[in-house]
Amino acid sequence: MIPIVVIVGTLDTKGQEVEFLRNELSRQKCKVIVIDVGTLHPPTCLSDIHRDEVASAAGTSLDALRKLGDRRSAIESMILGASVIVKGLHQDSRLSGILSAGGGTGTHIGMGVMRSLPLGVPKLMVSTVASRDMSDLIGTKDIMIMHSVVDILGLNPISRKILSNASAAMAGMVFDSRKIDSDKPLIGLTSFGFITEGAMRVKNKLEQKGFEVAPFHANGTGGMAMEDLIEQGFINAVMDFALHEFADSLYGGYCGDIGPTRLETAGRMGLPQVVVPGGLDCIVLEFDSKETMPVHLRDRPVFWYDFRSGVRTKREDMIKLAEIISGKLNLSQGPSKLVIPMRGFSEADAEGAPLYDQDADQLFVMEIKARLDSKVDVIEVQAHINDEQFAETVVNTLDAMVR
Repeated sequence: MIPIVVIVGTLDTKGQEVEFLRNELSRQKCKVIVIDVGTLHPPTCLSDIHRDEVASAAGTSLDALRKLGDRRSAIESMILGASVIVKGLHQDSRLSGILSAGGGTGTHIGMGVMRSLPLGVPKLMVSTVASRDMSDLIGTKDIMIMHSVVDILGLNPISRKILSNASAAMAGMVFDSRKIDSDKPLIGLTSFGFITEGAMRVKNKLEQKGFEVAPFHANGTGGMAMEDLIEQGFINAVMDFALHEFADSLYGGYCGDIGPTRLETAGRMGLPQVVVPGGLDCIVLEFDSKETMPVHLRDRPVFWYDFRSGVRTKREDMIKLAEIISGKLNLSQGPSKLVIPMRGFSEADAEGAPLYDQDADQLFVMEIKARLDSKVDVIEVQAHINDEQFAETVVNTLDAMVR
């Protein structure tokens, strides 16, 4: 079967580059569908899906967008329309990969459309702004970004080589027909640095039980990526071993950039989930000395790490965290259990460690037990989160729920 690559481009300004990409992909034995998302001037190369069709798919028209005279609104409408079209092409098995090239606006459009496609579909953006922070544009998706180095403003020896490389990379990906597939249940597992030892124990034990494990770094994006893959149906059950993102979210910490649906998707979809308060003892911020530590937190114990450091969550923080987490778990439509390591929530919260505070941890336990519905079981384990005993307990608990 000949793979089909969709090229998304503003053909009023990037027609020459899109035509070059089309020819390169055709030379690589790929079929190509070009979608025009330009709105300003007439296209400078032919498209397979006209800009009028894109606007119509967004529930509007080019005339309406032009009369409105709002560039931002026009861009968002073209992203929406192109996203509707590419999702339809993918559902009809007429999209094997997606490629785009552009400057700041073109990157915003191209990656906005790419985010509408599921994990595993090859996505490649050639961008003049690739060296900037692209986290918002990538989101939780598997988008590859190639720096154009030179501006995308016509063809020259450098841009031809960059675009040729991009075409070859896309051809290589779409000719690989491998799918995301397994004959074993896939468990989503969250972790972060301060509980790595415990997470590794859990991963090994889950694999010994016959599961496959997809680990997610609970760094804000990682937790939301797991939610996204649960939504897409890739994950069969969840071991949410690190809730640290919630602690960071209270103070704008290093891992705190989570969305509103964190810790909700598995419950809404009725999947078995074991939840552990891993890392709720600390807020990780970017400072490495007393002088660079935020002034309003200097009365708190510190766990010095690298260019980041952890400060202890106080009693009022633990009450707030219990309120947030219980509220989300109470929404669960499937089996959910909260398993608590009573001797510490991270390596910084072990006996003798800088953030060890049993009173604060016990307050969290008391508060969350009082707030949780009876349908959510609470299991207290007299062990530290990184202990063998705790790993054994959480794995056996999830195994029983799944089987």
